Amino acid sequence: MIDKKYIKDIIVLLMVIMLPMQVIAADKYVNSTNGVNMRKLYNTSASILHKLKCGEKVEEISRVITGFEEWSKVKYEDDIGYIMTKYLSYDDIDDGLEYLGNWHITAYTHTGSCCANGSYPSAGYTVACNSLDFGTQIYIEGIGYRTVEDRGPGSLGSSWADVFMDSYNECVQFGSQYLDVYLVKENDN
Repeated sequence: MIDKKYIKDIIVLLMVIMLPMQVIAADKYVNSTNGVNMRKLYNTSASILHKLKCGEKVEEISRVITGFEEWSKVKYEDDIGYIMTKYLSYDDIDDGLEYLGNWHITAYTHTGSCCANGSYPSAGYTVACNSLDFGTQIYIEGIGYRTVEDRGPGSLGSSWADVFMDSYNECVQFGSQYLDVYLVKENDN
């Protein structure tokens, strides 16, 4: 008979074995302006190994999906721990960005219509925004680079963006968030 105090450990071990994991080996950068916690395990209540600043480089080893969250297993200095994947990027945030503020970010999906600029929206590219010109590129913390191609209701104000996603379910999971937004400055070269 198994001792009751070991049941929780066995369940956690089984969950780890059964979780989908994607093996990766790449340098990534922290893309959260407020920094991010590198944790011992892949949950927000796990102990913190390091508090990493925006732009710090880590080596991403693999990814683990837990429910609606995706965590990256990373190496920083001599420690191995976990960071939520949405706070990592292949690109280092540098002087090419101008901080616009903490914006209200929502999500939308296919309606069968073109964007306000006449093109069709594309996931990973299109964002609706009332306060910036079409073609303006922005960087949204935890999401990445997007290009303004669409507009939204005028009542949403100037500190708002609506990110285009492939499905209704993705939009529902994303919900409504407040994230830091940056203007990508034009290169003078």
